[in-house]
Amino acid sequence: MHIMLHWLQFFLFASEITDAKVEGTALKIQIKDRVLSFEDCWLRDHCRCPECYHESTNQRANHILDIPEVTIAGVRNSDTTVTVLWSDGHTSKYEGDFLIQFEYNTWKVHLRHVPILWRGDGVSAKVAKLPLNQFVNNKDGEKFIFQSLLDYGIALIENVEPTMEATEVVCQALGGVQHTMFGGMWKVSTNPDHADTAYTNITLKQHTDNTYFTEPAGLQIFHCTEHTNGTGGENVFIDGFYAATKLKEEHPEDFDFLTKFQLEAEYIGDGHFQKNTAPVIQLDGSNNIKHIRFNAYDRSPMAFASSEECRNYYRALRNLAKYFEDGENQWQIKLLPGFVLVFDNFRVLHGRTAFTGKRILCGSYISRSDWLDKARTLGLIH
Repeated sequence: MHIMLHWLQFFLFASEITDAKVEGTALKIQIKDRVLSFEDCWLRDHCRCPECYHESTNQRANHILDIPEVTIAGVRNSDTTVTVLWSDGHTSKYEGDFLIQFEYNTWKVHLRHVPILWRGDGVSAKVAKLPLNQFVNNKDGEKFIFQSLLDYGIALIENVEPTMEATEVVCQALGGVQHTMFGGMWKVSTNPDHADTAYTNITLKQHTDNTYFTEPAGLQIFHCTEHTNGTGGENVFIDGFYAATKLKEEHPEDFDFLTKFQLEAEYIGDGHFQKNTAPVIQLDGSNNIKHIRFNAYDRSPMAFASSEECRNYYRALRNLAKYFEDGENQWQIKLLPGFVLVFDNFRVLHGRTAFTGKRILCGSYISRSDWLDKARTLGLIH
């Protein structure tokens, strides 16, 4: 992906326009050896003059119904710009560097960040680790942590005081605390504060959180502030994108089923009844994996349209879960006070070994919109 972005930057800065002409409803411009085509309706919608665009707010000035349905009356170009004269007398000027971004294949590449798939504990040497004072209010440190979240779905911040208040400082720097029915900042211990198996000391198999929400949390933050008079409680993580990719390679019919079947999940308790229906594996418009929703504990009772659908459901879930529970695919880590782990809840599944003693885990959620907003502001994605 980084190589592709470097290529794109080179192409943008080298975008000398050698020709511009109208063919039917489209404007054809030639940049080097490439001919780009833009429909007149698109061009008028993307006019950047003060009448059509507010630079101060980065917003269009006109409602789509107010954009006139006009034709191109004339065109002229320089080495770097194209000027269009419209049939209603309006004039629009476009920079070549602006237009080249919207050549379709360039635009698609520019939009998508390609994750780096990982398997097993080898990822521990690859993910970002940074002391708190080099992360908070430090742009280079922020870029380092967020790049790791984009690439691997995990990052670590060290030297954090083992308190709720210090952990919240990390959460705010990652995009801000997301408030849910569990609160903003929360503590997980063996005290049954919520109707959730996380608030026990038993082994938890691999899962993502909030499958019963219309949009699950984007990031999840873990900080073990105390574990005394006991053993166990190691946290276990797996790259869900890697597992889903292996399922696609080895059981394509199960992969296809889980990208289409609407699985229902629910949370009932504490005065709440949350429910949502969605595929376990969600794809983007180019059929790339973009989201894993998997929690065997939160599945609702369901009816099936046929015996075949029922059997496909159980076979596909079991085959996917085998990758999740394969120890060779997992990274196991003992979280200690002062050590904050952040992971992408849309991608990385987590679990926990059983434990004894007093163990307190504090943390929070951060919405996907908020953490991706921060990543875009840092210039890491578009």
